[in-house]
Amino acid sequence: ATEARLKDITEALAHTFATLPKNERGAVGTAGARYAIHRLFVQRHGWQVQGVAPEGETWSSSSPVAALGEGVPGHVQDLLDKRFGSHGLDLHELAVLAATLENMIHAEAIQSLEATYKVYGESTEGVLDETGTERIVDSYMQAYVLGHNMSELTRQMVDRMHSRIDRALPLWQKTREFLRDVQREVAPGLSMFSFADVTRIVETVSERYGRFQDAEDCEDIRSRLVKLEEASGTGRVKLVDFYASVMKHGNWQFREHPELLKQMGALDDTDPSVPRVIIPNYVNTPSNCLNPASAFYAICCRDMCEELMDHVESKIRDPFARPEKIVDVVSALPSASVSAPRTLPAALVRKLQEVAVHHNGLVPLHSRLFAQWMHFAYPRECQYPHISGTTLNTTTKEWAAATGLRMSLSNAEVEAYVESQSAASKKASTSAVMAGDGEDEADVLCSAMWTPDEELIDVEAWRTAHSERQLTDARSSPRSVLRAVAMVGAL
Repeated sequence: ATEARLKDITEALAHTFATLPKNERGAVGTAGARYAIHRLFVQRHGWQVQGVAPEGETWSSSSPVAALGEGVPGHVQDLLDKRFGSHGLDLHELAVLAATLENMIHAEAIQSLEATYKVYGESTEGVLDETGTERIVDSYMQAYVLGHNMSELTRQMVDRMHSRIDRALPLWQKTREFLRDVQREVAPGLSMFSFADVTRIVETVSERYGRFQDAEDCEDIRSRLVKLEEASGTGRVKLVDFYASVMKHGNWQFREHPELLKQMGALDDTDPSVPRVIIPNYVNTPSNCLNPASAFYAICCRDMCEELMDHVESKIRDPFARPEKIVDVVSALPSASVSAPRTLPAALVRKLQEVAVHHNGLVPLHSRLFAQWMHFAYPRECQYPHISGTTLNTTTKEWAAATGLRMSLSNAEVEAYVESQSAASKKASTSAVMAGDGEDEADVLCSAMWTPDEELIDVEAWRTAHSERQLTDARSSPRSVLRAVAMVGAL
């Protein structure tokens, strides 16, 4: 099972690894490894792993080894960090690190399962019938989703948790159906279950629950936001419409404090008179994450841009590409909200060419500027990348404690905001139409929020790879590095 998992993880990492800049050994450094492992777990399970997720900072701010936590002795972590500093990690070594982390997460799940058996007085050496297995799995899952440490619960507390679960977790009945589906798939035809059988069920549940949660909960949030979208395909909702929907459409969850939205990077305030909620940024805020009973990760909404980036990486298979190559790939790449093939807006093509000029003719795939470009190419799927340090990936409770403000507006505050801002919003919309006469909506948005600030995943590795590419290009065509400049002038 371990070998199969390692092979699976190696294949999943391959596209991202191929497009990350590497050192002379063909290995990625700390920043690249952290970025790759973060994307792996987000794509596979919807897990935001502590010590790996960026949390508003640069990718080089810490080592992915930190995610191993207390599960690995300090001297071993020191050796791993030293290895990063001197050699970096090749694809196999990176996959081993990711598999080690995933194994530790599975071990945590097994410990919780053992504690569940103990609560019910069951032996892990015995077998359970189908009813007993379902009771164990349901109790394990309830504690997991509610964030309870099963080893700290008594039988009385577990029974009370069962009696209140439908109120505490409205999706519980659908969750039970999900559990039974997994059970039938993992242990088909069994009438008696060993601890190993139940372990397989629980491990599979923990791996798949993120996607189940995304389909049931996060997709509902996305669809509600899209219905409020200011203009089709912009990926933005006026804040006044966001709050007004609490009363108009029963969107009870859309009441976060404006300052909290801004702190989490979900607010576009380039026009202060009409602030807007950025749909993918809002969906992926910590306030929409579930904090299960795990010391390693939170379960967050699926980043819809990951699959798009994976496709781009599979076509480019290099840390960088010329803008015309990227335009070809993206023009043919559909998403949940964008059909393809399509002709990209001229303003968007010009922005990509500006990025290439900034980097002497090449566009680095793993950079803030390219992520920004992808946001405007896929406004509903790809998040707007704020500059590191300007946002904070904090929980709502932590933010409230630090600021002294309430994380959610009351009904009275929502109504007061809507009343005060409705007139200003209409006036600003009319002015925008007049000012942008003949201008495409995407062009206006792109120019308004686009910033030239660049951040690379691994600056030193990028410089090395870029220099090598320039030398190769210079040998074949001395003027090739000027091609992007010429393209900009032609438009």
